This record gives sequence, structure tokens and C-alpha cells, in this order.
Amino acid sequence: MAVSTNPNRRTIVAHGRLAMRELRLNAARQRLHGLQIFSFEQLAVRLAGGFTRPIHDESLRSAIQAVVPETPLGELDGIKLLPGMIDAAADTLHKVWRSGIDLAARAHEHPRLESIARLEAAVQDRLPPGMMRPADLASAALKRLAHAPAILGSVEIVGITELSPSWRPLLAALAAHVPVAWVAGPRPVPEWLAETDIEVRRSDGEGRRRRTFGPAGELWRCAQARPTASRRSWPADPSRAGTGRSEPCLDLGRHRNGSTATADGRP
Repeated sequence: MAVSTNPNRRTIVAHGRLAMRELRLNAARQRLHGLQIFSFEQLAVRLAGGFTRPIHDESLRSAIQAVVPETPLGELDGIKLLPGMIDAAADTLHKVWRSGIDLAARAHEHPRLESIARLEAAVQDRLPPGMMRPADLASAALKRLAHAPAILGSVEIVGITELSPSWRPLLAALAAHVPVAWVAGPRPVPEWLAETDIEVRRSDGEGRRRRTFGPAGELWRCAQARPTASRRSWPADPSRAGTGRSEPCLDLGRHRNGSTATADGRP
């Protein structure tokens, strides 16, 4: 297994703004200096260095809007000026790029692929300098893997169930230079990870039971304590009743301070 040469440098890869903000907040509270929190795309950009950057959605849509009227698109010419074409083309290109499909190499296979390949070529010529497709970012990052220990340190993939095919070669190659761990938790693990040297960390998810806070936890327990009979047969105060469950519901006021309650009502 690769060993990081920079013990103070760590990188966590998460998906989504909310997850990344939560991890950054937690890192700030714990004063975890040297910890970086990225999406995988940001990790690739950081490793590729220079003035490389991903293709932003706004820049992509502007480029498509500019090139569609003047670019021959074959069988798509009849619909290229219709409303919704810009959004559809942007979504299609994003999906193609994430999938790692080489449109230029496969344009001969189908007229639709040829049309999309023409659009892609025109869009790339229109995009600002430095903006790269995921596959191009991964290729640029692969050329700088020797710098991964200093730039990234150890890498953890957290809370992600799958990774786009365009990023997988970079992740697999990264494991030969720095320690890489896929923190799956209770989530399923992609099958392709078995062919890599990436450490997979699993857990049974027992900790996920302590999720209900405050009075809501007590209400959940009281609901569980109700018998299967109709509500009319249930006494107003279960703690004083002689039938049903003898264990009383906990006092809701006792949990107004936000303490936790487990599934069976214990704080």
C-alpha cells in the first residue's frame, strides 16, 4: 500500500454541497489543519494543476447557444432551433462526458453519435481556455501522480455509492501513490473496486438508529407503545392504566433541550 509523504495533508472526497459543507464545518470545529474536502472533479483539477478547470454549466449552455445555429448537426438539424434544445444538449454532453464515451472515435457507429460529436467539437472550440472535459482532466491529473503525496496526502471517499466511469482510472492509479480508502459504511460497494488496491471500509449502520432528537423521539416511542386495538380502548394516561403496556411514555418536557432518543425511547 502507498504511504503518504505528507502526514499533515489529508483529502476527503464527498458528493454534494450539503455533505461537503457539513464535513468542512466538522473539520473547522475539530481544528483539522491540512484537511481538504473536495468533490472528485475538484480533486482532479487540483492534481492537474495549472489553469485547468471543469466545464461549468453556465459556460456550457452559453457555448451551445452560440454554436447551435451555425453548426450542421445532421439528423438534429430539424430540431436544433426548437425550445429546450439547449438544455437537452447540455444534459446529453454532461452524461456523455461522465460516462467516458469518446464521441469522436464512435461517430461512425450511428448518425446520432455523429451529430453529437459535431456539437461537442464546436462547443469545445467555443469554451474558455482551460476548461476540460472529465476525461481530459483525468488524463492531465494522471500525468502528475508523482505529486499526489504532497498535494493530496491520504484520500478518503466518503458517502459515495458510485463513481462515474470517467474518474475510475484516476482513482485506481491514485491508490499506487497515496493511501486511498472507500468509506462505504452501510452502503453497497461498486463491483469494480475489487479490481483495484483501494481499501474498503464497511460498517453495519447501527449508529444510524440514533437519529430522532427532542420530543419527536418520545412521540415515536409512545406511538410504538400503543396496542393494536382501536384508539378508543386506549386509556388517556398509559402510565396509570392497568392494561396494555405498563411501561410509561417518557416525559416530553425532559427532552426539550435537544437530547437524543433511541428507537426504544432510551435517551
